[in-house]
Amino acid sequence: MKTVDVSTKIETLRSAKAYGRIRLKPETVKLIKEKKLPKGDLLEATKLTGIMGAKRTGELLPFCHPIPLDYVGVEVKVGEDYVEVTSEVRGIARTGYEMEALTAVSCALLNVYDMCKAFDDSMVIEEIKLLSKSGGKSDWRESLEGIEVKVKAENGRLFELIKEEIEKLGGRISQKGKLIISLGGELEKGESVRSFEAVVALYDFALDPKAVGKEIRLIKGSGGELYVILPEEEGKIRRFFSIFGGLLRSLIE
Repeated sequence: MKTVDVSTKIETLRSAKAYGRIRLKPETVKLIKEKKLPKGDLLEATKLTGIMGAKRTGELLPFCHPIPLDYVGVEVKVGEDYVEVTSEVRGIARTGYEMEALTAVSCALLNVYDMCKAFDDSMVIEEIKLLSKSGGKSDWRESLEGIEVKVKAENGRLFELIKEEIEKLGGRISQKGKLIISLGGELEKGESVRSFEAVVALYDFALDPKAVGKEIRLIKGSGGELYVILPEEEGKIRRFFSIFGGLLRSLIE
């Protein structure tokens, strides 16, 4: 058994929201609203329990990565015969916050059960579910659908690799493409896209500090063409297209 390797993923701002509900007798709900439970204020205790649950997720679930939590919010709503809990968790990490949001809701509902079990043996925890998640690659990654790409590579094996990666993103190999992928060679004339280069370089440095001097270059030509100069390294080529390939679209349109 092992956890999923997320070491090659990029850190992004991610968030997740979850929801859950517990059914109770109306008489129990009346005690909650009137704050007559012996253990105290159920609403505040439930919010606190949800927050603590989110923070302990990595300890409770063996395959869940411990990740930094920059925000945890838990809301509790009391109906005629139910208590609803919603949670929102955010942070900057390589993996998402679904489990933290779901754990927050689950722990919060268990707290409701614990505080009310002496008065209600009919309680049912139900419909715990993820409402939304955002910030992962599936959200921000674009594609090269409909984009023609010209590849300049003498190494046949690496040419096929680049072609494969481009086609995965929906692009098409062409001699007329405004997106030109080149392996090594002299830098083309034009203006460097330094902001994009810096992001890619920081990502590569985090994975391999020894890769300094082998940075990927992006140059915008006078005719609107975009040159991407890649090193002749299979692993680096795969990582570049996997993480950043689809985003090239925004630089050529």
